[in-house]
Amino acid sequence: MSRMMNRGFKAAAVFGAVAALALPNVAHASAAVQDVNTTLLNSIRAGAAGPPPRAARAIAMVTTATFDAVNAGSHMGYDGYSYNGPAVSGVSKDALAISAGYTMMANLFPALAPSLLTTMNTRLSALPVNATIRANSLAVGSTIANNFFNARANDGASVAQSPYTPGTDPGDFQPVQPGQPVLPGWGAVTTFAATSSSQFGNGAPPALGSAEFIADFNEVKALGCSTCGTAEQQLIAQFWADGGGTFTPPGHWIDITNGLIGGLSTLEAARVSSLVGLSVADAGITAWQDKYQYDLFRPVTAINTCTLAVCGVDGEPGWTPFLSTPNFPTYVSGHSSFSGGAAGALTSIFGNNVSFCTPADPASGVVGNRCFTSLRGAADEAGISRIYGGIHFEFDNGRAVNNAFNLGTFVADTQLQRTGAVPEPASWAMLIAGFGLVGGVARRRRVSVVSA
Repeated sequence: MSRMMNRGFKAAAVFGAVAALALPNVAHASAAVQDVNTTLLNSIRAGAAGPPPRAARAIAMVTTATFDAVNAGSHMGYDGYSYNGPAVSGVSKDALAISAGYTMMANLFPALAPSLLTTMNTRLSALPVNATIRANSLAVGSTIANNFFNARANDGASVAQSPYTPGTDPGDFQPVQPGQPVLPGWGAVTTFAATSSSQFGNGAPPALGSAEFIADFNEVKALGCSTCGTAEQQLIAQFWADGGGTFTPPGHWIDITNGLIGGLSTLEAARVSSLVGLSVADAGITAWQDKYQYDLFRPVTAINTCTLAVCGVDGEPGWTPFLSTPNFPTYVSGHSSFSGGAAGALTSIFGNNVSFCTPADPASGVVGNRCFTSLRGAADEAGISRIYGGIHFEFDNGRAVNNAFNLGTFVADTQLQRTGAVPEPASWAMLIAGFGLVGGVARRRRVSVVSA
């Protein structure tokens, strides 16, 4: 399993260290893609992406731009996502991956752009290709990334931190931290692969006073308080917490993906990364649509305020959770959604029986790995960790893992599929000349996906 570089540094220090590590002549085929993914995770750690839904969108943008560029230099062996033009010759797949991935990151994270572009040039210079191929690859990769970035400019992400007024009905979410709740409008962001944010939605939560609500209320009350749970349960909660300063919950699954793609070709590694990226992005949009549609209170509020008359069960004033509660509604769990989506896509690719170990993000303070015999098993543990942490009910978790797993399966089954024909490659100059059409291609593609 790949390891991320140490973080906790300020952004400049992080990228100074990254730039000093030249890519070692691409020791294995997937190294360029893994390098892009690693730098993406370091950017997220540095705070450039923002909260998990924004991080998931960034992951989709970077990994998919990387795939589209590599695919263009690989005879268009798969259907593209934002680019479905002619194949291109006179380029390097590794240089295409680096050019597209780093260019997209520079667009997404302008404060880090100088460091990112310096690192990109360092990586390109280390590749065993001549100057002409390097220049051709940079032109193609950066243009694909720029056009994809522009095509998503009005997808709703920039206006998703919309105003929020807490409700006054029993069970309504009440802010648990200072400041505005996180991204009330994220459910309206344009999906990447799903037909809408409701295609794999989770339906309404159980009613207050129902048997399911009472059982799950009592479960998190017993397992998730600051002094509850076994040592193993508390370790699991901390391992998967992935809070501020880490690679975030969706980023944890890119770290897992990086470990699984080590033996793949550059094209296949880029495709797997993109499928995971598209899955976590749409899982986040789906989860946030449900969060603010149903607007349900967190366990910390429920357990401190519930009465038998209102909730069907008495609360426990003074109860505190093991983990700090995020400032947005409980239903459904974002972490469970990200994990289910990624696991669904990866299981479609690698199968049900995948044994692997994954480390915690070093910023978590957790030492060691968690090991699994299936990707779904890892997603299930990531989901239950939120109950052990005292920040979610089981009904937030189980539905989200299942429905997002189906979403990830859908993404893997419908996106970036192998093409039936191998088109004649075009020169890179011809490709660039036609790139004014790429943004329109990307937008038309989204319409065609929605109407499918």
